[in-house]
Amino acid sequence: MACTIVPLSDRPDLLPLVAGWYFQEWGHHVPGMALLDEQQRLEVFLQDDELPLLLIALDGEVPVAAAQLKFHERTERPERLHWLGGVYVDPAHRGRGLAEKVIAELLARGRALGVRDIYLQTEADDGGLYRRLGWVPLESVPHAAGMPVRIMVRSVAADPVD
Repeated sequence: MACTIVPLSDRPDLLPLVAGWYFQEWGHHVPGMALLDEQQRLEVFLQDDELPLLLIALDGEVPVAAAQLKFHERTERPERLHWLGGVYVDPAHRGRGLAEKVIAELLARGRALGVRDIYLQTEADDGGLYRRLGWVPLESVPHAAGMPVRIMVRSVAADPVD
């Protein structure tokens, strides 16, 4: 599938859609969280060529996937600065390698901005997609919602992203 990957700052009109994806997938589990809260939380991504960065994959003009490169997903380890998060593919478009494409573009842009290591947390204890893409497991910790998550890291300082 050929797709175009653009930062949210290029398509601010898509912020409500992406917020809806995130709220439906994760936000509705957070007590007191509303869709409007999710939209406001994403406004930090409405800037150009710097972090935090949210990329959206478009199939023509149709948004089909998104992912973020942000700061401090987990604040208990402040030395872990850069985090991959919000990796989402619209259910009708899953299984086509879109997550991998958006992540690869985020890694390339992060490296160009001086990012060295990127952390993530996943519910997949074996690392799933992320292990296949070069992330290495570090530890399992409880998520705020109580479920265990696997913390992983990948260096992007020198390696090519393909």
